[in-house]
Amino acid sequence: MRCRHLLCAGLGVLLLWGSGGVWAPGPACAQETDRAGGTVLAQFEGARALAVDPRGRLYVADAGRSVVDIFEADGTRRDVLGGAGTRPGTFDTPSAIDPTNGQVLLVADTYNGRVQRLSAEGQHLESLPVGRSGQIGREEWAFSDGRGGAPIQGDGRPIGVARDDEGGVFVLDSRNRQVWKWSDVGRPQAVVSGRGGRLQDPVALALGPDRRLYVADAGREAVLIYDAVGTFRRMAGPSLSGVRALAVHRGRLWIVCPRRVVVWSRAEGVVAEHTVDLGEPLVDVTVYQDRAYLLTETRLLRRPAW
Repeated sequence: MRCRHLLCAGLGVLLLWGSGGVWAPGPACAQETDRAGGTVLAQFEGARALAVDPRGRLYVADAGRSVVDIFEADGTRRDVLGGAGTRPGTFDTPSAIDPTNGQVLLVADTYNGRVQRLSAEGQHLESLPVGRSGQIGREEWAFSDGRGGAPIQGDGRPIGVARDDEGGVFVLDSRNRQVWKWSDVGRPQAVVSGRGGRLQDPVALALGPDRRLYVADAGREAVLIYDAVGTFRRMAGPSLSGVRALAVHRGRLWIVCPRRVVVWSRAEGVVAEHTVDLGEPLVDVTVYQDRAYLLTETRLLRRPAW
């Protein structure tokens, strides 16, 4: 029995060393368990966002390493995309991800001022500059891909990205406090505008099955709901101090705050509120089948869904 424990410990060290600091346990060793949150699947340097595709694969944007980690549902690491840089396929502080149908991955590449579209195999397909691109005064923030291509950086700071069923891409720009939409043709257009609906400190966005856009605004401590023509209303419910992220599961909106998760539906309003104490603030949540996955800046945990 002692030899078996030593073998598992040795394998754990090899996994940690080989993954550049991300613990991605395989079936050889038991996974760590957190009493409050469940099973710890992986560790990170500065995780910002979590998403799941239709096959149950998990995607974590680790801004601390400027990568996107991909895991199977059991926590086995499948791939690591990116790395720090400005060239296509590399990132500077990725802050949001949308795996859409599992065939295309959208990454909000925040400090490169763009959204990158990648294939399921991690190959760069295109970059969408967020905000204006070019030069402003003496500050140069547009760059070329080094192969004579057009500039692929804007002055925006994309921190949220989502794709609808028609292929439209919505991007939350924290610097310009704006939501942009790309359709299959044409340039991006501003979605959120108007004095009453102007964003103060936007932190996350999500698309609902009702074709409405949900934007979490930390400045308002609320979620704002926009319809197809930009008309907005404030979501009724409790004050959302420190709101961090949004996710949609089975037609309901999951609102992530540092120590709780609020579940809301358009028909019923707030239907549940779950307290989460992980010893560090909650960053994001996603749900797949009967499991909930909880993300902090340093850990990904799995537990039974509420």
